[in-house]
Amino acid sequence: MKYVKTAGWATSILLAGTVTLVNGCGTSSGSGGGGSNSSGKKITLTLMDYYTSGQGDTEMNTLISEYEKENSNVTINRTSVPGGSYQQKVLQEATANSLPDVLMLDNPMVPDIASTGVLVPLTTLGHIDTNNFPKGSLSEGLYNNSLYALPNGNNTIGLFYNKKMFQQAGIKQPPQTWAQLVTDAKKLTNGSTYGFAFSGASGIGNVAWQTEPFFWTDGGDLKNNIDSAGTKNTLNLLLTMEKDGSMPQDVVNWNQQDVQNQFQEGKVAMVINGPWIVPSLQQIRGLSYGISTIPVPKVGDTVVSPLGGEVWTVTKQNSSTEQAAFKFIQWLADTKQNQIAWNTANQTIPAYTPAMDAVVSKYPYLKTFETEVKTARARTADLGTNYPNAVNIWGTALQSVLTGKASVDQALATAKSATQQMLSSSSQ
Repeated sequence: MKYVKTAGWATSILLAGTVTLVNGCGTSSGSGGGGSNSSGKKITLTLMDYYTSGQGDTEMNTLISEYEKENSNVTINRTSVPGGSYQQKVLQEATANSLPDVLMLDNPMVPDIASTGVLVPLTTLGHIDTNNFPKGSLSEGLYNNSLYALPNGNNTIGLFYNKKMFQQAGIKQPPQTWAQLVTDAKKLTNGSTYGFAFSGASGIGNVAWQTEPFFWTDGGDLKNNIDSAGTKNTLNLLLTMEKDGSMPQDVVNWNQQDVQNQFQEGKVAMVINGPWIVPSLQQIRGLSYGISTIPVPKVGDTVVSPLGGEVWTVTKQNSSTEQAAFKFIQWLADTKQNQIAWNTANQTIPAYTPAMDAVVSKYPYLKTFETEVKTARARTADLGTNYPNAVNIWGTALQSVLTGKASVDQALATAKSATQQMLSSSSQ
């Protein structure tokens, strides 16, 4: 297995299994602890998330109500902000020093927000049993080797394939290796139907997110190894499928929704995407599809995929508020029954190992993603606040190769120079 380790802090505490963390107020909060403080004084917490509708919105209200019943001295006032404007709202409130006590973040946002100094390191607030979380899930909350967030649920990406097209092409099972992917994509290409596609458009949620499983598994990364064999092999893999006609050049402009549309309309036989598209696919009459782990360079490798999902943070307030906020997010993230309830409602993978099987047994299609989550990694683990810029550098390199503007070597040389300049500027 080729697995790139996360930051040193995560590695050390995970090897220890269970770690007792210093409590900022001189007491220790156990798993699933209530929100009351030692004096029993009533306290009101504010919370912000981006679950404005659907099961996420309903279940969050349910969980808050349950917590308030269990902890009669705690009231939680919740605000939901649409996802498209959420990051801007968080940054505005951080600047104005008006953040809520409990702040939900999409996990790649953690380094940027933590770097402003508005979040409290959870290591100062209580005890966390690290055995309960996969290594990658816990590393989502790291910034400068300190833990600032607890994961609530995870997702990742896999290979969706059209079973009818596979049968017509005489392919009995989804590809497991890169060589099989190339061969099968070619067999599945017929007329205006392509064998394979992914989202190559710019942005964190597209080009890097969808290609990280390829170059990470092959030992590459966007910080120290952007011109390594792993990234070079990934570009050559994609270029091969484009040149032999089994992948459209248009992928450089496709976002994840575009890729989903192409798949459900029968225009592409295999695509990279995530479990969130399953409810839509289930509504397509006559569409028979399967989900498999993303192909690896060679037999015996274990795919290293990126983690998606949200995390909970505590913002800097007064000590009693911070303690109450910590106990609430611990109740959400480090309690089996709550992780099962939350992830069942949202059809996501619990970021809490004891809860995984219960959710996957209810939604068997999640099994592929559960397998990948166990060896997945946080996208910002190596790059921290530099991640968005690194994604743009990688996206430019990939797009220049697939559009014929640069060779693989030329594109990676340019990317390496840009990466070095980015890292040098950020260290000053």
